[in-house]
Amino acid sequence: MSFFREARGVSIGQGTFNVVTGNQTINTYKHYIVERQDKKRTIYDEFPDIQRGLVRRLKDVDRKDLLLRWNKRLKRIEVEFMVERTISTAKINGDTSSSFTVVSYKGQDAQKAWKKDFLRFFETICTTKMQLFGINRSSVPLLIFYGELVPLAHFWDRLGELGQSYAYTLAWDKWECSPSRVWIDTEQGILVHGLEGPDHNLFHFFITVEPLPSSVELLLEEDVCFRYFSRFPLVKKFDMRVIEVFHCASEIEEGGPWIVKRPCVVSSRTIFVIAVGREVWTVYGCLDNQVLMPDGRARFTLTSDEDSTSTFGFYSSKYRDETHWLSQAPSVFHRLGISLNKDLSSYKLILPDICLTGSIGNLQRCLGDLPIYFFLYPLKYGSAAIASHTWSYDENGKTSIPYHHCEYLGLPTKLSMKHVANKTIHWPSKTYKSIHKWQVARGFDPTTTEFARYLEYSLFEVQPLESVSSQIEELDMALLDPSEAPTSTNPENV
Repeated sequence: MSFFREARGVSIGQGTFNVVTGNQTINTYKHYIVERQDKKRTIYDEFPDIQRGLVRRLKDVDRKDLLLRWNKRLKRIEVEFMVERTISTAKINGDTSSSFTVVSYKGQDAQKAWKKDFLRFFETICTTKMQLFGINRSSVPLLIFYGELVPLAHFWDRLGELGQSYAYTLAWDKWECSPSRVWIDTEQGILVHGLEGPDHNLFHFFITVEPLPSSVELLLEEDVCFRYFSRFPLVKKFDMRVIEVFHCASEIEEGGPWIVKRPCVVSSRTIFVIAVGREVWTVYGCLDNQVLMPDGRARFTLTSDEDSTSTFGFYSSKYRDETHWLSQAPSVFHRLGISLNKDLSSYKLILPDICLTGSIGNLQRCLGDLPIYFFLYPLKYGSAAIASHTWSYDENGKTSIPYHHCEYLGLPTKLSMKHVANKTIHWPSKTYKSIHKWQVARGFDPTTTEFARYLEYSLFEVQPLESVSSQIEELDMALLDPSEAPTSTNPENV
């Protein structure tokens, strides 16, 4: 054996030897332990993937053939996604006790629209927003929300005036969204906001900026809603807003033959004038600081405005007179023995649209050490009446500035009057009953004018029904086209 060649003194026991001759190659093997790494989680893994076959749609609540958006830069509505989006109430196989709201997307932009809506809801942490349950990312993707959600639009016409105002205010003021994004969670009995639902002209009027609960009972039960708001603390602005809601939600505007210069309420059946209001003027130019005097005159202070203009003018604020009348209408009807159970829509509020203008000859000469006051007397409601005014250094207007001194100062003794148009409005009996009920709930006696006084509204003069002949005579005159007439400073013309 070549392995032992030349070897000496070698002793071999009973072992076994294998002898390998020739060139040898030694291979080294390295062993690695490979650990399986999990796939990185994404935001989509936070929700179960629900197969479409497990979803059983029960009814559709909204369907859109495309989704629109408002382009702020171009100030117009444009198509955002070409997608058919359907919102349905559904059951999920394996969970028959719960209802879900399923949103499906189909069409050219289905994936884009799905992803945009998913990103709006995947981090929802509040109970007043639609809560996402599961998803499906197939060619017809789904978003699945907890609960059976019904669009507010489906109930809109069933809500009372305060209910609609409540929902409108809750949406815009608290959630900063359109009312068309408000949904009713039928299981929880609350309102939530989320996806755009049916567009149903959900316009109404704000009622308050107080914190509002998202209660379905408060929304759908008119008496519950009424009691809730009537328990708010007495705040003039809030009560004014409530009257505005009753007014705006039910007013019916119409044309009419009457031409008047003061707000008045006329029975269209008998042509009786039952009440006459005071003018509420909006002033511009070099007169300011309107004060209503106890005798009905309106006082203004001569000032120098930023433009140093020497002209001034008044126009009738007809939009204020509407709420002034409604706030005291129950007391007028009570005094005249008119029942609230009658058809009160026959009583028309006629509001004038008048503009009075004047010009001061030498404004700087007038602006001396003593303030100068302008007093405008109440207008008659017949078209033949003219506007009367006086100038005075006395804030009470007891002593007028003489005619010749007015000419020296450049104070106008005549005003130009332009009668633009009239506005005629009436309201249904329900509106008057609601205002009567509101006054009682707020602790006022609706047979008196204390509610109108609390709101600091101007009062209407009740006209006795016995003076029919003189009323008809004035209204007959008022039916004629009014001519532009100069005004006199003589208060005897009132």
